[in-house]
Amino acid sequence: MTDSSPIKSSAREAAIKRAESAYATRASAPSADLRAIPSGSETAPLLDRPVKIALVSCGLGNTTRGFETSTARWFEALKQHTALDVRLFCGGDYPGGKRLWNFPRNSIWTSPVNLFKFIPEEYRWQWTYGVEQVSFWSALNFELLAWRPDVVWVKDYPLAHLIKTSRIMFGLKFKMIFANGGLPNPDTYKEFDFIQQIQKQGFEDALAQGVSTERMELITNCVPLRDQHIDRATMRETLGLEESDYAVLCVAAWNRYHKRIDYLLEEVARIKDPKVKLILCGTPEVDTASLKEQGKKLLGERVKWLTVPIEEVPDVMRACDVFVLPTLQEHLGNALIEAAMYGLPVVTHPHGGARFSIQDEFWMTDLSVEGNLTKRLEWLRNNASQLTAKVAKLQSDVTSRFGAEVQSEKFADMVYRTVGDQPLCIQPVSTKKARTVPGVRQVG
Repeated sequence: MTDSSPIKSSAREAAIKRAESAYATRASAPSADLRAIPSGSETAPLLDRPVKIALVSCGLGNTTRGFETSTARWFEALKQHTALDVRLFCGGDYPGGKRLWNFPRNSIWTSPVNLFKFIPEEYRWQWTYGVEQVSFWSALNFELLAWRPDVVWVKDYPLAHLIKTSRIMFGLKFKMIFANGGLPNPDTYKEFDFIQQIQKQGFEDALAQGVSTERMELITNCVPLRDQHIDRATMRETLGLEESDYAVLCVAAWNRYHKRIDYLLEEVARIKDPKVKLILCGTPEVDTASLKEQGKKLLGERVKWLTVPIEEVPDVMRACDVFVLPTLQEHLGNALIEAAMYGLPVVTHPHGGARFSIQDEFWMTDLSVEGNLTKRLEWLRNNASQLTAKVAKLQSDVTSRFGAEVQSEKFADMVYRTVGDQPLCIQPVSTKKARTVPGVRQVG
């Protein structure tokens, strides 16, 4: 699985290792018979079509948080590595996805809330996020009625409850998988049909609150490795970087309250060498303007604010020299994982997300202390030539646990389990995995 640490509860171990044990038993299944019948049943109704799953993200195409990026990555991976009938419904433009009408959180329609500076930044952001979700949901209803998916997968918590309301209002039969991207209280999400925990702590917390292992699985995010579209030298030139520059990269939303971009600006500014540059790849939020003012004051031309399509982020990563995630709390840290997979040394606080994804404490620094990030960046820069083996080990380890093909198979198992309420019996066929579930037959 995604974490080799032992888990004491036998029930928890069984849930975490269900996918692996399923694959071990599949090899003996007859390759010609793709039917799966529930235990204790001699027959089951079979559908001559793939299982239809809707991946839903109101923010994808509007912003590039971990929620949106991970949804995009799942869409790419499931289309490539499984036989699921996957459709992506998103709030903005994304290749292969269907854009639905909404009021984006960072649009002119929601921007007037920024005039009320007396309201804390986080609350203003929550309001714009809420407007985006409700408006997106109104358009999504037409798609749910027209396509009638078997499963709806969603990470946005309020939107998930709105979709559940749609199921009741319109008498739809789809099952819901809620992917917990960071909610600490299981009471807020335990009512959904199935729960995908992306991090071990969330899994353990939910077990402690009585969520059954029959309705929950630990499947972390996947990161499909992309081919290099733009060579490193060309991308560095595009970013305004000279060959001798040391580029510090952060891929995160531009805010203070969570991503701590203000701290990052201050720490990089302590390094007086003009060759040290800061690349901030993300999207604006309600108080970004003041952050840009701070960046200009502290770093001048040494800081670059960059918003690019999700599919171009890997090229930006390859062009930089080190990745920093300055948050003090992170459920997982999708960009952190991706940076490691593309061979960057990383700096992260030792929060739960880093301990789950990166694991090696060598890459962790206490970022709650002023000056610590500055010291760490200077050390990494001065010792870059000695870190080759260490970086390669990090890259190999993270890739083995978050690679797209393995994670996609686990995800597909979860989907079939949700639809059929039974363990999945599948059969690998050709380059994709043809999988069946109780009540559904894969053909073609």
